[in-house]
Amino acid sequence: MRPLRILHVTPYAGDAWAYGGIPRLLQTITQGLSRRGHQVTVCTTDACDASTRLARAASSVEGSVDVRVFRNLSNALAYHLQLFIPLGFGKYMRRFAGTFDVAHLHACRNLPGVIAAYHLRRAGVPYVIAPNGTAPRIERRQMAKRFFDAIEGGRTLRGASRVLAVSQAERRQLSAWGVDARAVRVIPNPIALDEFASPIAKGRFRQRFALPSGPLVLFLGRLTPRKRLDVVARAMARLRHSEASLVIAGNDMGAGAAAQSLARALGLEERTFFTGLLRGQERLEALADADVMVYPSEHEIFGLAPLESLLAGTPVVVADDSGCGEVITATGGGHVVALGDADALARAIDTMLDDPARWRGAAADAAVRVRAAYGDDVVCGALEQLYGEMIGAS
Repeated sequence: MRPLRILHVTPYAGDAWAYGGIPRLLQTITQGLSRRGHQVTVCTTDACDASTRLARAASSVEGSVDVRVFRNLSNALAYHLQLFIPLGFGKYMRRFAGTFDVAHLHACRNLPGVIAAYHLRRAGVPYVIAPNGTAPRIERRQMAKRFFDAIEGGRTLRGASRVLAVSQAERRQLSAWGVDARAVRVIPNPIALDEFASPIAKGRFRQRFALPSGPLVLFLGRLTPRKRLDVVARAMARLRHSEASLVIAGNDMGAGAAAQSLARALGLEERTFFTGLLRGQERLEALADADVMVYPSEHEIFGLAPLESLLAGTPVVVADDSGCGEVITATGGGHVVALGDADALARAIDTMLDDPARWRGAAADAAVRVRAAYGDDVVCGALEQLYGEMIGAS
């Protein structure tokens, strides 16, 4: 394929780990596409976390990817209400939209995506929308989401050349949302395999947080109600391996206080540890030091952390609610349990702690399949084909 000029638009990128997996996925995709010879531009806002903005100039180059950061009108509105208002972005798109061959818009119901879609349509540039689980009206601000869909969201979606699902579960979500099945393509999220090129040092995470030496159960992800930390706590209270400790690692997006309160009520306070957000190598060291990684989320259309856990050599337990269960069923290396079933989760954890060597081996076997199916070069090759299809259809 000839080199393409590809635009990626996202409300958050780079070091904005507090917003979940999209910033990491974006970096993996754009660097992978750049390595394949394409000219990649990223347009994003300066959202970083609750109190800070991205410390970056108006534009920069990361490797060979051109990253353009637009300042949000308000960082508080961006973080607490997901209201991203990128100053100057409309002017940029009005001037440069027509210079791209194709565009890739990340997440639903955000103003950067709406602005980009408007100017791309006017310039005749095809774009794909990748909701990555943000399409359903779940969790917070449901009335605001309905209003957004009625005013602008539907137009942005209808104007998309393609809509990207990362699992069959998300394909079903999109169908229920009314997306034309002919526009949907299923391409999974990529894993940045370079992060796992060298062995991950063992023991550093335990030492850093002064954790006990016994079995370690880890939850790694954003702390939101749909991650079902209540199920994790209740399962821990029912373990036969009562010496096991629980680590809850991630940015608190509203479920942390309830999880701490439940841990106290269940008598787990002394063996439950909250680390806050883990970035980069810290998160890999946490995965490597854990004996079991648990991820019993609902409406989880993919689940990046469980796959990273397998690559770190640690078996996983996930819920069967949606895409995450689908992915782990395909790879192996873990148990898939019924959503919300604390007893089933406890049994699965106990089974793994009964025979850790066997389950470490299962994780290692699964890691081979993860690399083959979800490696960044494999996924970027599929995206490259998708972009070519879009350009040919435009």
